[in-house]
Amino acid sequence: MKTIVTWSNNDLEIRNTTGGQIVGTENADDQGFTPIELLTSSLGECIVISLSRLLKRDDVSFEEKDLQVTVQAHKAEKGPSRVERFTVDIQLALDLDEKYRKRLIKSAQRACTIGNTLKSGAEITYHDGGDDK
Repeated sequence: MKTIVTWSNNDLEIRNTTGGQIVGTENADDQGFTPIELLTSSLGECIVISLSRLLKRDDVSFEEKDLQVTVQAHKAEKGPSRVERFTVDIQLALDLDEKYRKRLIKSAQRACTIGNTLKSGAEITYHDGGDDK
């Protein structure tokens, strides 16, 4: 899994190896996604995908509009610039038994790679592309 980020016409071009592309921005007032918005959207997308897979596995009928996740990032007030906390609001427009609903959400949380990574942390290695290797 790899994404490539480059400047293009004063925008950040973010693309993957399969041809997908989105526009990033450094300014929240400009059109495009800021780095924090990309982070929160990754978490939200992961939860939605996990929920849909679990519902399909359990043979529960649903439409795409039945699943919505809103993720809010809360930046740390002290220390290094970072997101300190995320709030994830899961909206399921489905008539589900409360016990199943809670189990479904808990299972989606456990299945979400992005959420698990954010909770546990990950090693980051930086390389200078100009270095001789």
